[in-house]
Amino acid sequence: MGQYLQMGICYRLEVDKKRLDKLEVTLEGMINELNKHLDITLYEINETHEEVIFEIKETVALEQLQEFMQYQYSMYPQEQWDTDCFESASVMIGELSSLKELVELAEEGRFPCFQSNIITDEVKVSAWDSLRVEFSMLVFFIEGKIYMEGYGAFLKYIENNIRESSKKWKIAGAFKCFID
Repeated sequence: MGQYLQMGICYRLEVDKKRLDKLEVTLEGMINELNKHLDITLYEINETHEEVIFEIKETVALEQLQEFMQYQYSMYPQEQWDTDCFESASVMIGELSSLKELVELAEEGRFPCFQSNIITDEVKVSAWDSLRVEFSMLVFFIEGKIYMEGYGAFLKYIENNIRESSKKWKIAGAFKCFID
């Protein structure tokens, strides 16, 4: 099967409360650590008996996802197939009116350039301890199986992002990245 490079927006995080208690990590401590990875102010925080759940604020997703994705897609080197997929997904996203609808569209897998995935990762909470976090993603880039020959489009994406975000420095126009 293989692994794929996936990039997107994390719309939900879930943390097991038993693990928090076992590590003696407070909610505030966990939020401080998660803030090193994501801007937690973008999320609403809810608790159940078993979990602490962070869900992206619906207004943030509805007001910014479409425009953000269009901008990111513009930085990606595209063939006509990609352009058509990006345009179709973007139009459909713009027509939705709730986070639930966005997630459902991503879960349908209708668009190769807009899907849903759940990634489990570890977040360090102390020098010795890590906290398992489940990240639910709205994935807008899935770059083929990870093998060296397949990095070309991704590296071009990085170059475009560096140049765009570094316009302050003219030298950024000379930025390139390679795998050698």
